[in-house]
Amino acid sequence: MLQNVNLIRNIPAATSAAALLPCLLFGTTGFLTWLGARGAWLLLPSALGAPFAVPGLRFVPLGEQPWSALAAELAGVAVLAAVVWWATARSVARRPDASAVRAFLAGWGAFALGAAAAGAPRALLPAWEMGLGPVGWYAMLAGGLVTGLLWGSTLGWICGFARLATRPRTAVAA
Repeated sequence: MLQNVNLIRNIPAATSAAALLPCLLFGTTGFLTWLGARGAWLLLPSALGAPFAVPGLRFVPLGEQPWSALAAELAGVAVLAAVVWWATARSVARRPDASAVRAFLAGWGAFALGAAAAGAPRALLPAWEMGLGPVGWYAMLAGGLVTGLLWGSTLGWICGFARLATRPRTAVAA
């Protein structure tokens, strides 16, 4: 019983910490500049108002953005980490002895779900600042959820490997 309590406490924490790695990467100006120069087509959804990539973990606004944009990014990071922690804790509680493939896919899915949820505050803040009506709110929210899900599905392998690395090893009887 004590081992199950430690699993439920430690595995989600490690997976949530791994979820912060892409946020740190996308929070750096150098990486965003490099990615924009080499993969400009990735910026197309952002030209339509959808949030770009996963939320960036930074402590100053990017370029000429207002401080409210930084607050939305940090709220997105918090939502991402919380949803990854919740989904991983749920999967560990439901199947503590999951196979390697199931554990990897659970971590991947947790990150994809967290990235989709993190797109909500990042999309709703610009909709509020632009003074859009209800249709604009829902359109921006849908764009944030879809782009978050796409980026989360693309980068979910990071949390998948973290979940796989923290998977409990079961002894095989000889």
